[in-house]
Amino acid sequence: MVIIVKEGGFYYMRHNIQGKEKRKYLGKAIPNNIEELKKEFLQKFYSDEWNPKIQTIFNNYKKEVKTLPPSIQLKNFESFGITFTYNTQRMEGSNLTQEDTKNLLIHGVTPNKKSQIDTIETQRHYDLFMSLVSSKKLKIITQDIVLSWHNEIFEQTKIGEAGSVRAYRVGIKGNDDVEFATVPQIKPKLKKLFNWINKYDGTITPVELACMAHYEFVTIHPFGDGNGRISRLLMNHILYKYDYPLMLIKNIDRKAYFKSLERSNLKNNSVHFLKWFMRYYIKANTKYL
Repeated sequence: MVIIVKEGGFYYMRHNIQGKEKRKYLGKAIPNNIEELKKEFLQKFYSDEWNPKIQTIFNNYKKEVKTLPPSIQLKNFESFGITFTYNTQRMEGSNLTQEDTKNLLIHGVTPNKKSQIDTIETQRHYDLFMSLVSSKKLKIITQDIVLSWHNEIFEQTKIGEAGSVRAYRVGIKGNDDVEFATVPQIKPKLKKLFNWINKYDGTITPVELACMAHYEFVTIHPFGDGNGRISRLLMNHILYKYDYPLMLIKNIDRKAYFKSLERSNLKNNSVHFLKWFMRYYIKANTKYL
């Protein structure tokens, strides 16, 4: 937790964890925007911890990719796409097992006695992911593009809602304190988010950019359903665009994942999710360290 201290007539922000401490000078008075300054200070504190590791991961991943022929790179994306699709679908309630998913996506075998909706959405999600990583990288990402992603996955299963922002209030079952954008706020917030993504200036790493895009999109929650899946596609689109290893959030880790998202929402502070995300990403890519 960031605390404010006064020493010699001057104010400072201070944060200490595991014996590591950093301070930031504020001046003779506490600024009016102190809460924003606290968030920036805390994010910088943790960025100094993970940024060297992220840079090493990027460098070694790029070296590895350069040694791989295009056919092998494509096979790697196919393999990742299957695992990614299984996990992202499973987190949202799909009853297809990992074996069902493999048989469907590799061999075209429709699972017996399983939800037709889950089967269609699984196939559609995988096809969309593969189209994103096997075609020319998008220079910019817009609201219309993301709406088209939603439509591609859900046009057969969420008729009337696929590809459109919601026109009603949504929340999380069992926690009324979690707040998403109101209907009038959705489009302006989406416009602001995509403007920020497209004006990326390198002041944070692309991994942090992917994380924050994911978090902000989920916080807006523009759809009645499918927000998690679209946000994780957006996350991986950004990582792919900037040549970083893609991110697989496993279904078995969904409890910690959802808890970190919820905590950031409740405290109106993205750093809680950012800490979880960055450490998870680094752990998943230790082979590049």
